[in-house]
Parts: sequence; structure tokens; C-alpha cells
Amino acid sequence: MVTGSALASITVSIPLGRLADKIGRKKVLYMTMPLFWVSNVLLVWAPNSALLVVAGILQGFYYISASITAAMERELVPPEQMGRWLGIARLSRMIVNAVMAFLCGIIWDNIGPQYVFLMFIALDLVWRLPHLISMPETLRLRFSDKK
Repeated sequence: MVTGSALASITVSIPLGRLADKIGRKKVLYMTMPLFWVSNVLLVWAPNSALLVVAGILQGFYYISASITAAMERELVPPEQMGRWLGIARLSRMIVNAVMAFLCGIIWDNIGPQYVFLMFIALDLVWRLPHLISMPETLRLRFSDKK
């Protein structure tokens, strides 16, 4: 699974990055996010090890979408605010990661491990996707357009 994830990420990241530069980052994210959701569903309901390998391959698209999202993040913030923004964003991410690790441990132990993977899909649908929809496309965005 790990090898499949790494190979998928390595082989598809450059073509998808170029596609994001051509058609827009949001469109590529809309294409790759469901692949990560499918990988989580396969992790929960895979009847055999072959589908677990497929799930691992699809997990590689999460890392690709993370790179594209990071590019968007840097394009949305003016250069003079970048240091402050990155500090706040990273602190927020670390706090959220710590809380989520704690909650996932509770869910894993008390409800069931499958719900941790399904929770990622729910969070993407409830939190990440609506925020992505509300963001401007950054491909040709200029700082004078960001008012």
C-alpha cells in the first residue's frame, strides 16, 4: 500500500501539477479529492488484499492535492503578509492535528476503527469542500484582484 501510494504520487504529481497550472487548481482538486474518499472507503470495506493495494495507490492522490492546496495558499496571501500567515496557519494546523489525533484515538477505541477513515470523508465534505468552493481560483489571480 505504501509503495503504491508513493508510486502514484511520484508518477502523477507532475502531470497533475501541470494540469493545475493549465486549467486551474480548484478543478484539479475537485478531481483528486474523490479519489482519496474512494481510498478510505476501500480501506474500510475491502474484501481482499488486492483492493487494499488499490486503496494505497489512491491514497497517493491525497499528497498531490496537498501540494496543490499549498500552492493556492501561497497565491492567496500577499508577499508582505506571508510570514505571519504561514505562522498562524501552521500553528492552527498543529493544534487541529493534536485534537484530531486525540479524537481519532477515542473513536478508534470506543466506536470502531472504520469510523476514523469515514470521518475523513465527512470532514472533507462538510469542511474542506465548502471552503474550496468559496475560494477564488488562484491561477490568474493578481493581488489587486483580492480586495
